[in-house]
Amino acid sequence: MTADGGTARGESAKSAGRRGPGAADGRAPGPAGGRPRDSRIDAAIIAATRELLLETGYPALTLSAIAARAGTTTAALYRRWSSKAQLVHEAVLEAEAVPGVVPSADSSEQSDIRALVETIRSMFDRPELRVALPGLIADTVADPELHARMIARLAGDLPAFESRFGRSRRADDPLPVLAEVVAGAAIFRLLVSQDAALDEQWVDEVTALITERWPGRVRSWRSPG
Repeated sequence: MTADGGTARGESAKSAGRRGPGAADGRAPGPAGGRPRDSRIDAAIIAATRELLLETGYPALTLSAIAARAGTTTAALYRRWSSKAQLVHEAVLEAEAVPGVVPSADSSEQSDIRALVETIRSMFDRPELRVALPGLIADTVADPELHARMIARLAGDLPAFESRFGRSRRADDPLPVLAEVVAGAAIFRLLVSQDAALDEQWVDEVTALITERWPGRVRSWRSPG
């Protein structure tokens, strides 16, 4: 018997199919009227996922290894997350790790954009995310639900930035161009080199690129009149 109170089960596709579709937040729905989930198990699974990502990398990571490290079962994992990608997404991009940033009417455009760049840097500059990023991006493209969650995570408080700078996104754009530039710069840098620095110099350079070196500069983004 494990910490989850159950016995070990296999990870076959047949077993996964019996668990049903994932919930809106990426976790598999629990049985109606069942016993409350133990938050300690959730925390142990997340911690085990982060540890094993650093030890094995994303491609070699398995739910059975995570369950063993966390002292629980693969069935317990599937009751909480519908796939490895869903679990890893929560482990490396959990809400608490992504600080919100809202522009201030009393601050300069440059300081507001620098705050945004700092936020993106804090999101991506963690070892477990660096390791998971290439594989997680590939799996996210194939998982519409997970893709929507990642876009929502990156969007965050960006509507406030759109209002601040007077630039609206096109109807078919899930993210404003400002988010594409900043997050895209961080993601591409880490895809090219997993050990690439996301430091104060990078924050300074990206902020300067946006506020000083682009043709027309930030102020030209404001609506005419």
